[in-house]
Amino acid sequence: MPCIPRDTRLLALFVVALGRSAVFGFTDNFDDGNDTGWTRYSPLAPFGGGASYSYPSGAYHIEAPISPVPEVLGPQRAGSVRADQIYTRTRAAVDITAWSTNMNQSVGLIARVTDLGLGSTKGYTFNYNSFSGYFQLNLVLNEAAAKAIDESPWKLDPSKNYRLVFTLVGSNILGQAFAPDNLAVPLHSVFSQDDSYPSGSAGVFAYALTALGGIDARFDTYEASAATEPVRATALSFSPHPGESPVNPIDTLTVRLADIETTLNPGSIRLEVDGAPATSLDITPTPPTTLVTWMPPTVLDPSQSHTAKVTFSDGTGPQSFEWHFGAPAAPAAATLVVASRPEGPYATDTTAILDAANRRFTILLQPEPRYFRMQDTVARTLKSMSLTGGKAVVTYE
Repeated sequence: MPCIPRDTRLLALFVVALGRSAVFGFTDNFDDGNDTGWTRYSPLAPFGGGASYSYPSGAYHIEAPISPVPEVLGPQRAGSVRADQIYTRTRAAVDITAWSTNMNQSVGLIARVTDLGLGSTKGYTFNYNSFSGYFQLNLVLNEAAAKAIDESPWKLDPSKNYRLVFTLVGSNILGQAFAPDNLAVPLHSVFSQDDSYPSGSAGVFAYALTALGGIDARFDTYEASAATEPVRATALSFSPHPGESPVNPIDTLTVRLADIETTLNPGSIRLEVDGAPATSLDITPTPPTTLVTWMPPTVLDPSQSHTAKVTFSDGTGPQSFEWHFGAPAAPAAATLVVASRPEGPYATDTTAILDAANRRFTILLQPEPRYFRMQDTVARTLKSMSLTGGKAVVTYE
């Protein structure tokens, strides 16, 4: 299930958010320490290059050595699919929780899989290339990447987890990457059309992008189902993109929208920036997408945090997508006050050490009883407290 190495073309960036309340028919979080029901895909096993499958901390760890005969067998690849579940309209999702940064490999989801095996696998992949930082949609024919349907760059942080969602409805093929704590707005997506394969099974895979490379990836919380509801018109790419901290003043905002299986009403499009309506929008339909452009009368300061929200309607009703960009606002800091009696009087505890970024106080323990309060201009909630080495660590939110 190879990935086509990127060339120097800059292809269109699509960010597609679908089915934020989707219900998946099958799930497996691997907490039971097995992959019962899965069909393992390790085509180089008969030649001494088989993959290993393990379940550290409830994850699904797939790793394999260098291909034993790459000039004959091709690079290393391995994965696992639910061959017992065949979908025509597919929505599959998985968390990628770790991958080796020392290996040039791609990891991700595969769908509409048929003829699984050495020299015969067919299907579509949605994968992330760990070295290049490119996401791709690939068409796989007889275990070879027949073509890259779409690709565009977005570098992931290997210290973080990400949620991948792969949706295939008719000829529409969409791959999305989300932060696990925000499944409403995708960080990055690829989107295109292809009708080569109408149905098949789905699963996870990893593929070495060099002949002398192995694979090493971890997955968790796999979900799959038939996409029974129509895929709505949706928000595509945002610029500045979610979480971006631009270097230069922001003189243009763009949002790309798309019709997938419903019809967008261009007259319904609204944009708000920092709570104020954005007027004089330039709306340019280029079916199946629509580009919305706004040039603020005063450029936005990139050192400040900004919030934008686009709303629009299709035949199924309104929806909105909100994202944030610019330097994130520093977390507000509380003040810790101390007294010898519950009723006070209280004074600032000058011995407490404040970690404002993590909203945490470290308090030196004393032999006499002391009573503490957090005070600020906004309400604060005690989150946790621990005792260690003669100190109390208090976190708040």
